[in-house]
Formats: sequence, structure tokens, C-alpha cells
Amino acid sequence: MNIYTYLTLKASNTVFQLAFGILTTYVFLRTLSPDVFAAYILISAIGAYSSLADLGCSNLIYVSMRKAYLDGEHLGTALEEALAALFTFGAVVLLVLFVVGALIIANVIDNHGRPLNLILYLLFWLLLLPWNIVRTTANAVDLYVPFEVLELTRHLLVTAFLIALLARLEVGEYLIAVNVVWGACFMIAAFYGRRLLGEFGAGKGSIAAAVVRLYRDRLASVKAVAAFNVSAFTIYVFPYFIIPAMSFPRDALVVFDTFYKVGRFGATAYRVAADAFLPMQTRAVHEGRTRDLMSSVGMVLAFQFVIFLVGAICLLAGSDWIFPVLLNGKVEISQAIVLMMVAMLFLELFQLTLEIILINSGLFEPMAKLYVTVVTALGTVALVSYLWELSFPLFIGMYVLVYGVGAILHVPLFLHYFSRQNRVSQTD
Repeated sequence: MNIYTYLTLKASNTVFQLAFGILTTYVFLRTLSPDVFAAYILISAIGAYSSLADLGCSNLIYVSMRKAYLDGEHLGTALEEALAALFTFGAVVLLVLFVVGALIIANVIDNHGRPLNLILYLLFWLLLLPWNIVRTTANAVDLYVPFEVLELTRHLLVTAFLIALLARLEVGEYLIAVNVVWGACFMIAAFYGRRLLGEFGAGKGSIAAAVVRLYRDRLASVKAVAAFNVSAFTIYVFPYFIIPAMSFPRDALVVFDTFYKVGRFGATAYRVAADAFLPMQTRAVHEGRTRDLMSSVGMVLAFQFVIFLVGAICLLAGSDWIFPVLLNGKVEISQAIVLMMVAMLFLELFQLTLEIILINSGLFEPMAKLYVTVVTALGTVALVSYLWELSFPLFIGMYVLVYGVGAILHVPLFLHYFSRQNRVSQTD
């Protein structure tokens, strides 16, 4: 595999992923009122939060499958577990869709007279859960390029349909179209998956046994991985569910959604290099080549720092016109929030780079402990903010501070583990 081909595909996917996120806010605020848009934001948060049903299984599957693949071992068992997880997550999607759909129809979640549209929008986000297993399996057996080509096609189509909303495409028609795209992607993945199952001799009839292995026999590992995944995701999205309960201004949720998207845009851009160099890094870890690992980490950080500088300059120099245009002049982003966005981008640079290596090297337990501690601290921040009726900017500032402490703590954790591994490999 040519790493630069993969890097180019990752970069292209990142561009369209970022464009889609920005355009969603831009287009929806020109198609929907802020109150209706807030309902869509809540639905997307519920859909994204449902990815926690993964319980870290995709990480567990990746680590075991990647190790077996690099060792040249039989992959049948790992593939059966991946298929079992895919079917399990499909059942979760149906369950969440039914429960939340019922709440939407009953108008417990404001549907603003368009319940079907919100349900379709929820489905669009829920399908990211089973899709994660497709990505994990493809990456573990070096099918990076076919997966990225498929991802690029998906991003192109959903972005094109989104833009079509400005050309009088109805919201309902748009939501049907993007879910049809999901269906096509899963059909193509099934074609590749069938060939993969046949090549490595995985039995479709062993799915029930694979579910048992995944959730019972590896329970100790699943606990640590689940704790990591739940806490890691909660760190980013918990304000979505806390802010509505606070005495903040009505537009606070839209402001945080913009803050969140800027941070996640940065994280997505950082993943271009982080994911592209991951095959090299996992091989280096597997073979005990710590010097090569540190060299690749340095290259990733250098690439990401350039991205950070570009993002920081755009935010600091252009926020006065970027956000009014993006938000259609309906919501104001203060300079204090902009500065916090810049700080968040910088902190994510370190966290994401080291997190990807640590997790994909199987260090679930220490990462879980760190992230659970951060979530506990954020819960304290939320409680203090509620009891003392802190202002919205102060709440976000405390959120960034706690996040920053957790991000910096990745550095000593990374150095401790891999310096110890280097000593062990030299002894051997």
C-alpha cells in the first residue's frame, strides 16, 4: 500500500467531511428557523451518542484482528466477531430508532410538525454505529484504500444533496436521498465482506457463538474498552444535554454546537495524518521499533501543527465575518468563545495523536482510567455551574480547562509506556 495514496484519500475525505459539517449549519439555518434547527441538533446528538453502544467492541476487534493479520494467523474467529458486532449494532439502531421515533411522534421531542423528517435524520446518524465495524475490519486487514474510496463517494453524494437544499430540494427528499446512499454503501461493503469471509474461512453459522465470545469471554477487556469509549465520547458531547437544563441564553445550544463543530473539524483534520501513519505505527509497536514509532509521531505532530496554525489564523482573523455568514446573523459568537475554540484546537492536537496510538496498541485500561477521571471532573463543572448559575462563557472556559488537563496527561502516559516497551525489547 502506498501511504501517500492513502494520505491523499484521507485528506480528500476530510475536506468533504469538514465541508459537510459547515454546510449543514449554513444550509439548515437558511432552510429552518433556529428553534427547528435546535431540534435537529438534539436529534443528531442522540444519534451520535448512540455510537456508545459500540462498548469499545470495534477497538477490541481491531486490536485482535490487526495482531492476527500481522502475525499471519487465522482470521476466521476475528471476522466472525466483527460480523456478530455488525448484526448486534444493527439491532441497536432499530431499537433506538423505535424508542426515539415514538418520542418524536408523541411530540415529547419537539417535531415542529415534521416527525418523519426528524426520524430520517436520526437514522442517518444512527447508521454510523454499524459503519464503524466496516471501517475497523477494512483497516485491520489493510483494505484502507477501498474503504476510503467508498467513504469519498459517500461524502461527495451527501454533500451534493445538502447543497441541493439551496436549490429548492425539500428537506424530506434530502433525508430520503442520504439514507439511500447509506443503503448503497452497506451493500458494497457486504460484497467485499462476503469475499473476505470466504477467503479466511469464517463461518456465518457461528454468529451466536461469536456474540458470546465478544461479550462474555472477553468481558474484562470489554469493560475497560467500554469505559474508555463511553467516557471519551461523553467528554465531547455532554454539554449538549447539560446546556438545556441550565439558565443560559436560548441560543447557547447553537453556540456550543458551533464550538463543538469547530473542535471536531480540527480533530477530523488531525486524523488525516494520524490515521494515515497508523499502519506504520502499529507495525512499529508490534516489532518493538520504538525509534521508528517516535519518528512517525514527530511527523504527525508537525503536519498537525501546520493545520492548527491555519485554523487559528482563520478563527482569530476572520471570526467577525465567518460566524455571521455561517449563522446567517441569527446567533452571535463572542470573542471569548473564539479564543476558547483556538485553545481547544491546540489541545486536541496532542490528545488525538497519542490517543490513536495508545488505543490501537491495546492500552485500554490506563486510557479508561484517565478518561473516567476527566468525565468526573466535567460532571463537577456542570454541577458547580448549575448551583452557582455561572455564565455560559465561564462554563465553556471551565470545560476547556478540564479537557486541557486530560489532553496534557496523554504525554507522560505515552512516554511511560513506550519507554518501558523499549527497555523490554532491548532486554530481549
